Amino acid sequence: MNVYINTLCRVDTVPLVIKKKCVSCKKCVKKCPVDAISMNKGKALIDNDICINCGKCIKICPVKAILKNKEIVELEVESNIKSLKKGLEKSKNKKSRKRMVKNRMRQLKMQDRIIRKTIKEMKHLKL
Repeated sequence: MNVYINTLCRVDTVPLVIKKKCVSCKKCVKKCPVDAISMNKGKALIDNDICINCGKCIKICPVKAILKNKEIVELEVESNIKSLKKGLEKSKNKKSRKRMVKNRMRQLKMQDRIIRKTIKEMKHLKL
């Protein structure tokens, strides 16, 4: 699965390229020890199926266009809160605001369950 990031929509276990920041220098492509990075339309593209999360691409990128996991999580949290606040500002009804927060929490808990179950199942894969 290939990942570009224009707006944050999910968190992956591998570094992500911020497409708008990428200057097409190809340093990350050359540095990747497993050839998980290629160029697509002049921008670096990381193949999640190949990436071993070594971080060499993050270190070599001269414009900080590749984010590491911790930064991705922080930005994703910020994006979630910003989105929720925007929705809350639009709603003047206290009941609907509470429902909005509960629904978002339910969605996040569901995502968490999916991730945990996926990780559990991955442990059973034969390598």
